[in-house]
Amino acid sequence: MIYDTIIIGAGPGGLTAGIYAMRGKLNAICIEKENAGGRIAEAGIVENYPGFEEIRGFELAEKFKNHAEKFKLPIIYDEVIKIEIKEKPFKVITKNSTYETKTIVIATGTRPKKLGLNEDKFIGKGVSYCTMCDAFFYLNKEVIVIGRDTPAIMSAINLKDIAKKVTVITDKSELKAAEPIMLDKLKEAKNIEIIYNAKPLEIIGNEKAEGVKILVNEKEEIIKADGIFISLGHIPNTEFLKDSGIKLDKKGFIITDKNCKTNIEGIYAVGDVRGGVMQVAKAVGDGCVAMANIIKYLQSLK
Repeated sequence: MIYDTIIIGAGPGGLTAGIYAMRGKLNAICIEKENAGGRIAEAGIVENYPGFEEIRGFELAEKFKNHAEKFKLPIIYDEVIKIEIKEKPFKVITKNSTYETKTIVIATGTRPKKLGLNEDKFIGKGVSYCTMCDAFFYLNKEVIVIGRDTPAIMSAINLKDIAKKVTVITDKSELKAAEPIMLDKLKEAKNIEIIYNAKPLEIIGNEKAEGVKILVNEKEEIIKADGIFISLGHIPNTEFLKDSGIKLDKKGFIITDKNCKTNIEGIYAVGDVRGGVMQVAKAVGDGCVAMANIIKYLQSLK
């Protein structure tokens, strides 16, 4: 079978593309490696998505998934390891199968940047990359957020009403936010302390993480805590595009035009994997734009 389109990734952008594909009567599937809904499920309270004055991230993710299922978008849970685009139809190769398609939407999103120290030893043992996944393990306890700018600010804000104290450790001289209101919330919180110009040297602990050794003002210091959250931002999930011919920027994000089109005719990218502003509203808009252009492209082939 040759599909009209295959959507790789079931986050907000991918599911929006899928909804438009099903409404356009396309023969489409969506392939998702993990959970439908995307990283928005990891967010705390979402206040900037139109139509919802306030909604929890996992609830919004579930609504995206349910909406796509209402239009009977087939979601296949598998991992795409390669795409072949030298000949048409394109081939999307997963761990378990190979699919042929006329067009592709890449909506694979991003994953957390690692600190690059000894944190892997303590993952699940006091160290986490997902604030909202693990925040409630530290109810009324002291936690550390290691990070920069918007990611660190968001983590601290999400933790402030759960933890007894939040210490933000950053190697920057200031924290910058995507939205000024986030800085206002950070400043208003009485239980958040920020240590600037601090270089993390090592996660300390035996069976579990107990704190972080840092270098600040040319002196080593140990900051104790019950839990540590690493919030350094994200890197794109584009390794499977190696040698595909799809152009990436120096950070690995997919380069597209204003219509979300890549340098390959018939292949589009949406959401965080494009880089730039990373917001759920943008991903949804991308999904709409990409699929509208795919529908036009498919019509031109007839």
